Amino acid sequence: MSTDEIIIRLLCIVDDRLGAVKKHPLAKLHPSEVVTIGLLLALKGRSYRAFYRWLSTNYRHLFPALPEQSRLYRVLVKAHAYTDQFLADPTILGIIDSFGIELVHPRREGRSAAPLGTKGISNHRWIVGIKLAWLINQRGAVVEWHWLPANVSDQEFRDVVAWQEGQTIALGDRGFRVRVDEDDGVPIKICVRGEWNCRFFIETTFRLLERVFQIKKLGHRTARGMDMRLGFVAACFNCLLQITNGTLSFLDFVI
Repeated sequence: MSTDEIIIRLLCIVDDRLGAVKKHPLAKLHPSEVVTIGLLLALKGRSYRAFYRWLSTNYRHLFPALPEQSRLYRVLVKAHAYTDQFLADPTILGIIDSFGIELVHPRREGRSAAPLGTKGISNHRWIVGIKLAWLINQRGAVVEWHWLPANVSDQEFRDVVAWQEGQTIALGDRGFRVRVDEDDGVPIKICVRGEWNCRFFIETTFRLLERVFQIKKLGHRTARGMDMRLGFVAACFNCLLQITNGTLSFLDFVI
């Protein structure tokens, strides 16, 4: 599938969701165009500056009113709130797990006065960055997401399921367990090794995050920038699921 076709199909999906949103009189881009650019940023999986050069050089004919680089970034940060409209509905059973994202090399830890990430363990290795938690439904679509510094335990992500309380029961690994006397009533079914093998479904989605969206390593230094990037990643993931009719095969969308 050509990149032009990918952009057009994403724009059609976005416009169906945001068609009723009015364009500001002073804005250069319609909200649907801004969100589509955000989805392309998530799908391209590179730094923002490299992405802007690629978009401006090759696809300005599709976005003739494209603003300059810093202005577009501020617009994307403000528009990331629209990504909540692309989150999927919960199902009776869901799956929750966390994914480690590296922000700096461990040897560079401590050089920043106000670092966004911290040192923690993810997938049995030390990283300096954050943890991203996804709650997906039975079709693999993202229902909720949240990120925290890498030094927190998976128990801190129980609120992701609590936000959908009464609508889903999430399957989680032993990292989400709490003691009996600390039970908070969040509907998380703790699955021991060898049981509920359907939990491997979320490992497939995380593999796509690493291979297609390339978010294993990011360079954002502010919380707003991280919210923007991860929000567009979740929205783009659900849009690609819609295009492929629920098939977790995104190789045709690598741009």
